[in-house]
Amino acid sequence: MMKEEENKTEIRDQDILDEKTENVTADADVSSDEPVVEETPAEEAKAEETKETVKEDEAVLERMIRLQADFENFKKRSQKEKTEIYQYAAENFATKLLPVMDNLERAESSLTDVNEEAKSIVDGLQMVFKQLKDILKEEGLEEVSCDGQFDPNLHHGVAVGEDDEKEDQAILEVFQKGYSFKGKVIRPAMVKVCNK
Repeated sequence: MMKEEENKTEIRDQDILDEKTENVTADADVSSDEPVVEETPAEEAKAEETKETVKEDEAVLERMIRLQADFENFKKRSQKEKTEIYQYAAENFATKLLPVMDNLERAESSLTDVNEEAKSIVDGLQMVFKQLKDILKEEGLEEVSCDGQFDPNLHHGVAVGEDDEKEDQAILEVFQKGYSFKGKVIRPAMVKVCNK
């Protein structure tokens, strides 16, 4: 009897499964037999309008991105110009001080043989001159090196001479010191160059 009940249950389960399969197949046939719904002119117009709106939004977004990039470039350029203005002002000031430094050097070199009374004045002058040089060096003013070979970017050759002990284009004598400010030569050194 148990076997009969199991057989009946299996048959019933198989019938339910077959029924479900038929329903699914029938549903599939019905859906494939349904006519394709075409969009109405109003729906087509709305779809076109949506596409145009999306294109306009993309164009506005692109313009905003470009404007933002332009603004960032403007800020960077303004900051660079501001820095250059400050640097140029300091460079101009340092250039105006160069003749004063030349005169102080001449005064210092001429005061080699002084009596004891004037010695304290000379020492004071040398201390002030050294302090001025140190301050200008901190701000970026440096003396152009005149050791070695002539460099047209750093030196201004005003005389030519000969010296058997020196190489060709070697600097023989310095007439006026040259200076650079923050890496830029503001006054080339006036020198005498060896020519063989």
